[in-house]
Amino acid sequence: MSDPYSDHAAAYAAHNAVAPYNALYERPALLDLANDVAGLDVLDLGCGPGVTTAELVRRGARVTGLDRSAALVEHARGLSGAEFLVHDLADPLPLTDAAVDLVVAGLVLHYLDDWSAVLAEVYRVLRPGGRFVASVHHPLTDVRIASLEPHGAYLESYRIADVWEMAGEEVVVWFWHHPLGSMTGWIAGAGLTLTDVVEPRPLPSMADSHPESFVRLSAEPAFLLLETRRLG
Repeated sequence: MSDPYSDHAAAYAAHNAVAPYNALYERPALLDLANDVAGLDVLDLGCGPGVTTAELVRRGARVTGLDRSAALVEHARGLSGAEFLVHDLADPLPLTDAAVDLVVAGLVLHYLDDWSAVLAEVYRVLRPGGRFVASVHHPLTDVRIASLEPHGAYLESYRIADVWEMAGEEVVVWFWHHPLGSMTGWIAGAGLTLTDVVEPRPLPSMADSHPESFVRLSAEPAFLLLETRRLG
């Protein structure tokens, strides 16, 4: 099956580094939720082109980045000295038990139809007291996108087609809408404890560079951030 991220890796990496929804909105919020990472062992799930990974390294973390796209992993290796592995999240994580203090997953879980297996693996590789922070599509925003299709029901789970332009080509990227109750149910089922839910606001600098996006995101979040902890 064709993977748009691999097929357009260079264009996506360039876009991800500077796109306002990433650089001025989701990524700063995720890093803020991760908080002080100096001296921590960190796993970056679905690291993509490695921009978040590089920032975690810059802040003093020892980071392993995983992504199923070999092309994006190759790009990520050029940004930092982190360890990178090509890995599909459908498979068990290639780490020993209790190996890391923090797991980060930026805009990756909404590509999964069910979070149970990957969250069970997150619990396994976290040390007691360790945290998992993730950003996903906000489920209410999903419903607005899906209203253009024969879906749109908030309380159901279903796939949504998102149309992007990469390298001058129209690309369809599929993701899953899940209601918040499903997300929290999977978290609890994995043994993790939900400790924070964040509906982020854009950085003030977006008001000057992308005023329309700033107004939109200041009124209605596009993404949702979740912080969980392994207590035992």
